[in-house]
Amino acid sequence: MAKQAAQDPTSDAPEAHAPETQAPEADASDVAAPDRAAQLVQAAREEVLAYGVRRATATSIARRAGVSRMTVYRHSGGIEQLVLEALYGEFEQLVTASAEGADLEASARPQIVRRVTSALHQIRRSPLVQALRQHDPELLLPYLIDHLGRGQELMRTLLREGIELGQRDGSVRRVDPDVAAITLLMALQGFVVSATVVADLADERAIDDEVALLVDRYLAPRLGA
Repeated sequence: MAKQAAQDPTSDAPEAHAPETQAPEADASDVAAPDRAAQLVQAAREEVLAYGVRRATATSIARRAGVSRMTVYRHSGGIEQLVLEALYGEFEQLVTASAEGADLEASARPQIVRRVTSALHQIRRSPLVQALRQHDPELLLPYLIDHLGRGQELMRTLLREGIELGQRDGSVRRVDPDVAAITLLMALQGFVVSATVVADLADERAIDDEVALLVDRYLAPRLGA
């Protein structure tokens, strides 16, 4: 995973955008741990949207969340981890939303096509993804060359389960679901990480149509098979 310069939670060194008032030194006692974690993740998301990961500071995140700076480190392990949690939350929300309006009478393959196209479209346009792509692309690099992140695993699971359903109803060709899922994931993730390049060369709606065709043709049963 890309490493961010370590921040000393006790350091008195000036930060990139020092707040006008110091972050609270003590947390409100009535804030439950799960709520506090959610507050920290949301605060990190807002900080990245405003400043990017490299300029984000624990003090400013703490101020946004209404907690002490030490709590940022105690509950999260640091800024980068909070950003990754926010990114996964974004993926989870958008992938889940892609199931809305599903035609329950339709076979699995068109449902896979619709969900994948919708999810990619929304992830590509996510403000958080856009901010990371523009300001901190190195944070995404390990998930392209070293290992899958939780968001990618979520999409891979969606693909694999859809393929298994499609094979049962006959709308998806005979293929190892795990192999097909990772193949599609590798083929499709470029439309997210390289969205700026794609946008400069082709209309977004046309790209969505081609993505839908790519997924549909890849999964369709072979004639005579």
